Amino acid sequence: MTAPRERALIAVVDGLEAELRRMRLWEHEPPREELLSSPQPFCVDTLALSQWLQWLLIPRMRRILAGDGELPTRSAIRPYAEDCFEHLDDPSGLLLLIERFDGLIRGETATSTH
Repeated sequence: MTAPRERALIAVVDGLEAELRRMRLWEHEPPREELLSSPQPFCVDTLALSQWLQWLLIPRMRRILAGDGELPTRSAIRPYAEDCFEHLDDPSGLLLLIERFDGLIRGETATSTH
């Protein structure tokens, strides 16, 4: 049986994909491999944050949640996301999901809220 934290993370990861699609930020073609392999946090020098979420974070989290790897213990995507998505019409749903993701990774319970 999946623990509440893992179930909550699955819901957040699925929500991130759905929100990126709803906002038309979901891409059909992946970036070139060299753009995906930047050593910089969030591939800040090669990808938009929406691309990093789609092509790196979401697939990695799905692999981990399927049992292939360990969950990270730290996450602080929200501050960067606020800067990256400030130009969008209404990024609030996306930012809430990212904030929830950060909290769950840091070990907040699946039922706690801000």
